[in-house]
Amino acid sequence: MTEALTAENFQEKVYRFRDRQAGVSIIFDPVTKSYSYNAYCLETKIMKELFTVEHDYLDDALKLINDEFGTWELVDLAPSGCGSCAAK
Repeated sequence: MTEALTAENFQEKVYRFRDRQAGVSIIFDPVTKSYSYNAYCLETKIMKELFTVEHDYLDDALKLINDEFGTWELVDLAPSGCGSCAAK
């Protein structure tokens, strides 16, 4: 079985192909106090979103991303910020 995004790993892993990244992010609406899930694909060099679909359920977002981008390489999501910064 090929590795896939799951409910257990979607916050730590994304699919990558060249300069494109696809994954699932969480959106919180403070007015309704509810979460939704954004299935997305973006061009990382220019930070442009190429594809985005919001879902009420995580399983739906994961299914869409795995179906559309599951042939790409599943990699660890790079940490944000300066990992080697002397000001740590």
